[in-house]
Amino acid sequence: MLRLSLLFVIPLVLATGQWQKVSVDDPGVQKAVQSGVRLLSQRSNSLYHSKLIEIHEAERQVVAGLNYRVKLSVGYTKCKKSQVKFEDVATCDLLEGPLKICDLVIYRNLKGEHKLTKFDCHADPEARSAPQNAHQLHAEKLLFDDFVARHGKEYKDDEEKQMRFKVFQQNLQKIKFLNDHERGTARYGTTKFADWTEEEFKKKALGLRPDLMESNDILPKAVIPNAPLPDSFDWRDKKIVTEVKDQGQCGSCWAFSTTGNIEGQWALKGKGLVSLSEQELVDCDKLDQGCNGGLQTNAYKEIIRLGGLETESAYPYDGKNDKCTFAKSKVKVYINSSLTISTNETEMQQWLVKNGPIAIGINANAMQFYYGGISHPWKFLCDPGNLDHGVLIVGYGVHTYPIFKKTLPFWIIKNSWGPSWGEQGYYRVYRGDGTCGLNMMTSSSVVN
Repeated sequence: MLRLSLLFVIPLVLATGQWQKVSVDDPGVQKAVQSGVRLLSQRSNSLYHSKLIEIHEAERQVVAGLNYRVKLSVGYTKCKKSQVKFEDVATCDLLEGPLKICDLVIYRNLKGEHKLTKFDCHADPEARSAPQNAHQLHAEKLLFDDFVARHGKEYKDDEEKQMRFKVFQQNLQKIKFLNDHERGTARYGTTKFADWTEEEFKKKALGLRPDLMESNDILPKAVIPNAPLPDSFDWRDKKIVTEVKDQGQCGSCWAFSTTGNIEGQWALKGKGLVSLSEQELVDCDKLDQGCNGGLQTNAYKEIIRLGGLETESAYPYDGKNDKCTFAKSKVKVYINSSLTISTNETEMQQWLVKNGPIAIGINANAMQFYYGGISHPWKFLCDPGNLDHGVLIVGYGVHTYPIFKKTLPFWIIKNSWGPSWGEQGYYRVYRGDGTCGLNMMTSSSVVN
C-alpha cells in the first residue's frame, strides 16, 4: 500500500511549478479573473471602471496555492468609480474607443484570497469603436492634427495614427473631467502624453516602484527643526537647483528625484552646484531596475556602495538600459547616508527651509495632462496610496484671493519631463491635505 501511495504522489510533485492549460470556463479561472479585473480597475488611474469582455486563454500553476495566467479583453465603461461600485459594472455600457488586451497573473493563496501579481495591458488594434457624432468627430480630428503638429509626432503608418487618434479621443474625455472637477486653479490639456494610453504613460514617463522596497528597509527619521516659517520659500532662488531635465521614454523618474536631492545637499555644503548623472544609476544600481523603475531609498544605498556619482557630462543620460561604465576615479559627489523626513506637511516645510529639497513619491495621474496652475484633484482621481512617480519638492508658497477670502497653499515640485511641460517643467500642487500622496514617501540623502 505504501508503494502505491507513493506512485500517486509522484505525478503531483512533478506538476508543481509547471504551467498547465485549463479551460476558460473553469470555476477557479472565473473567480480569479473576476478578482483580477477588479484589482486591475483599482490600480488604474482611470476615472472609469474596467469591464471584462472575454477570456481568451488560461493556464494554472501549482505553488503554495495557485497561480493563474490569463489573457483577456477588457474595456473602460461609462461608469465612474466615484459613482458606481465595481460589483455593478456588468450593467455598465462601454466607452467609445479601443478595447485592451491584458495579460494577468493572479495568485490564489490557501485561504482562497486573490492577489494581482503581474499585469500588462495594451490597446487591441482590432477592437471596434462605437459610432460618434459627425461634428464632434470632425472637431476632435482637428484637435488631433494640431496636437500632432505642435508636438512633432510621427507614426509609422496610418494604422498606428488611427489607433493614436482613438487613444487621444479617450484622453480628451479624461482632460474634460479633470478640468470640470478641479478644486484648485490648474488647467489640463493636450500635453505631449495625450496620445499615450495609461499603461504607456506609467511605463515610459513614471517609474517609481514601491514594491522594490524591502520589508526591513527602515531609514532613520530626520530631526525636524523648530523654526518659524516664511509664507513662501523657493530653493531655486538660492541657486541650489539644476535645470529641469527630461527622462525621455524611460521609467527612471526615481533616478532624477535622487540626483536632484543630492545636487541640493552637495551645494548646501558649499561644494558648488553640480549636475549629476542619472544614467549611472540606470546602468549601475543593482537594487533598482533602470528604465523599468526604481526607488530613491534604494538609490541612496547603491550610491554609497558604488562610492559616489559622476557628473552629467562625464556619464551622460541616454534614456535606456546600458552596460555600467562607472569609473570611481571620475566620482565628483558622494553621500554618507539617507533619512526619511515626515508625513506631516508642516514638518516637511520646516525641514525643507533648513535643509534643502526633498525627494518624494506622488501619484502622477493628474500630471499627465497638466498645463499650469495649482493642482488640487479629488482623491479618487489620484489615489494617495498608489504612488507611481518620483519628483523633487524645491519650495512652497500660497496664492491668495482677497475678493473670495480664499487662499491656496501649494508646493513647488521639480519634474523630469523637460521644460516644455507644465510651468517650465515644474508642478504646483495643493499643500496641506496630502494631495496625491505627496507626503507619504519623503526622503533625503545626507552629506557630511
